[in-house]
Amino acid sequence: MADPIRLHAEFQDDLGTAYKLNIHQAGFGASSTEFNLGADGFTLRYSGNNEDRMQPIIGSEVTFTLVENIAAHTTFLTALATSEDADFMVSIFKDPDGANTLFWTGVLMHEQVELQDEAYPIQNTMTAVDDLGNLKNLTYDNSGTFYTGRETIAAHLTKLLNKTRALHVFASGDVFLKYANDFKPTTFVSANALTELEVGHAAFYNVDGDGNAQGMDCFTVLKNFAITFNARVFLHEGCFYFVPVGAVINSTTVSLFTVTKAGTVSGSATATNTQLTVDSDMKRMRGGVTTFLPPLNKVLRTWRTDANLPVVGPETQFLNATAQQTALGTDITDNNLLYDNGTEFRLRFRYTHAYDGDGTSTGDDVPARILLKMQIKVGSLYYNNAVTFGASTMNVGYAGDAYTIDTMTFSAPAWSGSAGHFYFAVTPTPAYLNRNNGLFYNMTFTPQGFASIAQYNQPVLIDLDAITSAQTGVTVTVNVEGYDHDGNLITDVTGTDAYGKLSDLGMHIVNGNATNGDRVVYEAVTTANNQETQTQDEVVIGSSAFEDYRNIYENNSSPSQPIDSFSSFANSSAPFLSIHQLGVKEIIAGQNASTRVKRGSFYKAFVSPYHALLFGSRNFLPFESAFMARAVQTEYEAFHISSDDTNVTTPQPAVIDDHTPVDDSEPLYDLRNTFTPDEGDIPPNIFQRFLQSNVRSITHRDTLTNTVNSFDDRIFNTWTGGTGTATINLPVVSGNEGRLLRFHSDTSIAANKRILIQPNPSDSGVTIDGASNYAFDRDYDGVAILCHGGQWYVVQKKEK
Repeated sequence: MADPIRLHAEFQDDLGTAYKLNIHQAGFGASSTEFNLGADGFTLRYSGNNEDRMQPIIGSEVTFTLVENIAAHTTFLTALATSEDADFMVSIFKDPDGANTLFWTGVLMHEQVELQDEAYPIQNTMTAVDDLGNLKNLTYDNSGTFYTGRETIAAHLTKLLNKTRALHVFASGDVFLKYANDFKPTTFVSANALTELEVGHAAFYNVDGDGNAQGMDCFTVLKNFAITFNARVFLHEGCFYFVPVGAVINSTTVSLFTVTKAGTVSGSATATNTQLTVDSDMKRMRGGVTTFLPPLNKVLRTWRTDANLPVVGPETQFLNATAQQTALGTDITDNNLLYDNGTEFRLRFRYTHAYDGDGTSTGDDVPARILLKMQIKVGSLYYNNAVTFGASTMNVGYAGDAYTIDTMTFSAPAWSGSAGHFYFAVTPTPAYLNRNNGLFYNMTFTPQGFASIAQYNQPVLIDLDAITSAQTGVTVTVNVEGYDHDGNLITDVTGTDAYGKLSDLGMHIVNGNATNGDRVVYEAVTTANNQETQTQDEVVIGSSAFEDYRNIYENNSSPSQPIDSFSSFANSSAPFLSIHQLGVKEIIAGQNASTRVKRGSFYKAFVSPYHALLFGSRNFLPFESAFMARAVQTEYEAFHISSDDTNVTTPQPAVIDDHTPVDDSEPLYDLRNTFTPDEGDIPPNIFQRFLQSNVRSITHRDTLTNTVNSFDDRIFNTWTGGTGTATINLPVVSGNEGRLLRFHSDTSIAANKRILIQPNPSDSGVTIDGASNYAFDRDYDGVAILCHGGQWYVVQKKEK
């Protein structure tokens, strides 16, 4: 039910159409007071960018003059001036005594009110806005709680537009949104793409530097949808519209679906004419001009995927945490992302443990085993294994300090619907903690005062089995436990005399060696001698064959699948493209040549961004307009709509890694903690693990830059794509004295597909053998580079 009306005014325009302008105030209990409007009635303006044909959101505002001539008007103006934001609303209806059709609705602004100390009548200029701009101040969430799961594009638009504050005039069953389709998936016959395509709410979370999720503002989310679908959003004749420019280029009779305020989408579309014919539907007034937008050479659009960031973490936690430290055992979550059946995760962490020793343990009570006890929960599934002690015993320790312990056995982990835990050994057999002196023994090195489960500062990497059904949300909780020689739980080794640090704890989605990267840059170019480049705002949703929580999915199959193939009215046949490739292609096709821009004034017609203006044989779409209601005059600025993709190409997008991608060729930590020694006291598989070097594989392409990680030892290099130069940045020399790095190549590296190894850009004056870089430019090449004295030196390389 609409808010009560406090003031109202009525007038007829010069052609006899009646309007009623209402000022509403929630909770107002008295009768409405009439007021007089100024000579122009009201003016409705649409503010567009006359250099951007694809402006995604076009806001509107109404200005009018309130003639103050009685005390009730003055009291209202005082209440408005001292009111809170959005206490007062404006609605405008056409033909109030007949059809009473909503023409416009908005929020009355209070900031510009001036209380004038003059005699009646007093002219007061009022401004109201459609509230689309205020979406910048609202987080896209449910009153502070993140939305979860995936929803259709139409459902997202409904949620977003329902957050504008002037919808009191709509009942739940009233239509408040109309939209058209242009881009459609090609994997099935599409009838209504915006209800067949879905995007997860998790696409619209940002993660701050502390790892906390922050929701995006509603304006940015709405703009994302409009940019992605080459659409424009605006308020026209009392209803919001989401209309792709390509739909109007295809036909000025546009098929529109309707959505009620409650979110009900119409079962079919209605063909609606958007065209106004110049010199027939309205009359041109003197002073019109034609200018031109320069032709485009290139259009760029970036999809921010952040696919190399973990879905959980990274997090650092401490046993016996103090001050600002996070305690071990604290849940870390992903804020309810949605994961499809078959999704694979990689768990990553480091852990270090130390214990002071009790000084009293003797005999077989000396050895203790330290385990991490994790609960890994994805939706309703738990990744569980079991640890058991016994069945057999074994000897550990040195001569004179030998002990008998029960063997420790781990079952194979698997997903289960029952709550359980995943156990991981900090002291894999035959390693143990000496409870008496607090030293750790691993049978290969001198006893140490701490145990670290990752050698050479490498994180532990564990690939979990694929989940067996679609799930929502990840939660990881890690604790540490101690067990004695018989497998009994003990608390002294994890008590107040113990230290534990869990770091780099996180979960990644594993997509093999190919991912969406952190950014995907799409471009469309023309071979014509054009000069201008248009760079659109970054978006966070897109289409790709890879599983990604920021991907567009279709709901036509079960389970839903990511969509990377789209068609449109202008591109209805193969080869089909991803949605952003298609988007940039159609933008440049619309401005492949100089684009006519019409400016001028009309009489006898209201013009908004909804209308296609027919000048002779050419249709023009308004950037902006100003409608003077009483005079029935519209000032306009509109661009010619056309499509010509001659000489337009869409190269493969550039995938940019701002963070090191998850590579499933990385070595994983050996989980074999039980064994039968072949001979001697040191099992061969345990001994081998301490001798193995980490090998990181990097696939290079032209202009790609990678950086050596803190735990890299050997880097194996390959090349994909055409010729060019890639770069590897060495780590900073500070803290890397004596570090030796080895680089190797296969047959794909050549003189025209080369890699420049160079000092870190933050290191001033640092060289490699006195040079600014080392060219790695032939097949089966190999080089070893040493950090010493604040410089890098080649200490070994294959003969050229």
